[in-house]
Amino acid sequence: MDIEIQFSRDGVGTMVVPGLAYAGVRTLSKLLPSLVPTSVTLAMLGAILWLAAALYLFFIVTWQRDDNWLAAGLILGACMFAGALSSDFIVGLLDTNSLSGAVLSTVGSLVGLLVRTLVLILASGGLVWGARWLTSELRATA
Repeated sequence: MDIEIQFSRDGVGTMVVPGLAYAGVRTLSKLLPSLVPTSVTLAMLGAILWLAAALYLFFIVTWQRDDNWLAAGLILGACMFAGALSSDFIVGLLDTNSLSGAVLSTVGSLVGLLVRTLVLILASGGLVWGARWLTSELRATA
């Protein structure tokens, strides 16, 4: 069995806007609790915004693109990695008020973020495959 990454013919251009939207919402959802750390409402709002953006990204990759499961997982993992890295940097910049402090705090969390992304690529690829399979089965029985 040969595992091969096959991207859709649509190319990466169709994922630029959803990827940037996810990164922006992820940054906003991480900024809300750091601006007002005692507000539970803002923390919950940030979590709901992040969940909505992640689901939007999942729906775009699963049903709007034609990638194989591994390429879909790679796209999801890359978008989530970039969103997490940019949000960590911006929040670090606001917390430390210095560029070097933000870079050091982001680099400190980079290894853990890379490990989580590698696991996420396989898990989200399998989830995309399962969602597509379930959708095709539901369409076949309808």
